[in-house]
Amino acid sequence: MFDFKFDWSKEVECGVEIIDALHREFFHIGRDIEQLLMNECINVSDSQLLNIVCSLRDYASYQIYTKEALMKEYRYPKTYIQRKSLYTLQESILSIDINELGRTPQIALTRLKEDLQTFLFNHILIESSEFGRYLNSCGVH
Repeated sequence: MFDFKFDWSKEVECGVEIIDALHREFFHIGRDIEQLLMNECINVSDSQLLNIVCSLRDYASYQIYTKEALMKEYRYPKTYIQRKSLYTLQESILSIDINELGRTPQIALTRLKEDLQTFLFNHILIESSEFGRYLNSCGVH
């Protein structure tokens, strides 16, 4: 498994502000997870854990809604690939066992962090980059 820090940089931007804003939020949530893990989840509250899960669920849903609207409007030819990736992330987030997260936050958050890293790496650097170039060619920024 590769590891990277959840630090936003120009290199991960796709060039479409609304999509980059969604991705930045995922990085922000990833950074929150990183901070809890760096502190070995000492004194982590159920509220903090629930907030992470709720934020991930909200942004995954909003990202799907936003990207599907853009794909439809601009007739993106690789819609299936984008949808598959987005729905895989959503399924992963929806399958988070809240009880397990509360019982073993370090183990559950480590797994969640790895899943999020894999998604962000593949999705942002490959799929969203390509989608961004396509939208840029259509005049969307």
